[in-house]
Amino acid sequence: MKKIVLLIVLLFLFSCSTQKNDILGKYEYKGNETIDSLVIEKNVYTHKIFNKQGKLMYQGQSTWELGKDRITFFNFYNNEDYNLTEFLTEEQAKKFLIKMSCPIYVNQQVIIETNADENIRYIKNKK
Repeated sequence: MKKIVLLIVLLFLFSCSTQKNDILGKYEYKGNETIDSLVIEKNVYTHKIFNKQGKLMYQGQSTWELGKDRITFFNFYNNEDYNLTEFLTEEQAKKFLIKMSCPIYVNQQVIIETNADENIRYIKNKK
């Protein structure tokens, strides 16, 4: 009986946490000044920032890790909807790159929240 209860508890715990394959894909944040795109693949992510006219203003790539319902981006450029007036190279962005841990919400959509106060959330595109 104890083994059955333990098995049920373990299944419940693993079914409630976010799985790596659940978050793979393309995400988008549409701000007032920019459109940010995140493409999360198995070991790397690519971050692109476009201005309102759709012109690419930044592109960077690095690694990420998944914890319990959180994703940690390494070398992340946290633009927070700032209007970039010219293309920002990875070299120029180096002094602004951070390690950033964000909660992941999985309901009908997968959402990565980078700034709750400013309502900056990357929403996974549906396939």
